[in-house]
Amino acid sequence: MSRGSVLGIAAAGVVVAAALLVIGGAIAGPTGIADAGCAEALAGLVAIRGWLGRGESRGLVRDKGRRDRKRRPAVRAADFPGYGVIAAQIPWARVSRRHYDHGLARRLARLAAGKGIAAADLDAAAGPLPLPGDADAPGSGPDLAAIDRLLRRLEEQ
Repeated sequence: MSRGSVLGIAAAGVVVAAALLVIGGAIAGPTGIADAGCAEALAGLVAIRGWLGRGESRGLVRDKGRRDRKRRPAVRAADFPGYGVIAAQIPWARVSRRHYDHGLARRLARLAAGKGIAAADLDAAAGPLPLPGDADAPGSGPDLAAIDRLLRRLEEQ
């Protein structure tokens, strides 16, 4: 675009903006002026974004000549979907006894049974840990240290 055409478009935009402010003020008073100003600001941002184009975004860290190499993690989260579910349940289990009883405790019990660990061995290794019981038991679930002991015991087996 030439400089003249850009200036022409900018001048037309200023005239249209002024007209919209006047119309907004005439229709709804100060609220109309504010609404028209917000709409103009949004339209201006959209127009600038379209004028700039999508372009190639630059990363925050330089590549240092490693563009052709693609790193793959040794272990992907998609390989272990159950891990994501357990990790998502831990914060809720700490806050709510109900979430602990219905979510994390049952999932870890199934995991322990699948690994051949007796519930008594798991409870002894984990230390004092709330057992699944009354679904409406008040209070929070176990603290993070108790959950950590339980998970370490499961990982050791």
